[in-house]
Amino acid sequence: MNLQVNLLKKTERRYQGIVSMKVMVLGSVSVLAGITILVFLLAGVSKMTLNANLDRARHEWERLEPQAAVVRKAQAAIGTNSKTLSDLENWSRGDHPSMFSVLYAAQSRIPSSMALDNFYAGLEQASDDEPAYYILRFSGRSLGELTAVEAKRQLNADAGLRRFCGEIKLFPLSANPARPGFLH
Repeated sequence: MNLQVNLLKKTERRYQGIVSMKVMVLGSVSVLAGITILVFLLAGVSKMTLNANLDRARHEWERLEPQAAVVRKAQAAIGTNSKTLSDLENWSRGDHPSMFSVLYAAQSRIPSSMALDNFYAGLEQASDDEPAYYILRFSGRSLGELTAVEAKRQLNADAGLRRFCGEIKLFPLSANPARPGFLH
């Protein structure tokens, strides 16, 4: 059996060694505060670097934006031009009559009692989704309504004109103000 007796008085203090509890607590708090300050400093440096990179990118964008707009417009023009070229190639390969023969047929079929004010023959497209179609549009004055009807009948009788634009239709001037003319 072992017996231990504490012979020290309560007022006496013992030496606790080099590292006391206060030193350990203050040291831990100091290390934690230092790590926290270091983290905040690194976050601040990172944010300043990101802001500098963002400003550089914005300045570069402002410098290149006019050139990019020109390139976008050029690409749109290239698309439109290539579509026009393909339409013209289809026209040249197709069995459509030449524009000279269309205009000559229209001139020879319109009676002399009609005076034309406007004449248009070409390729039109209502929207990008719809296919293009050929149109022959002219407007003018006639001495009578029967003259316009006879001109329509003669134009529809010409096979070259029918291959070009399909059937010729008669529109009165007041009924269709968006499309001038009475023959279409």
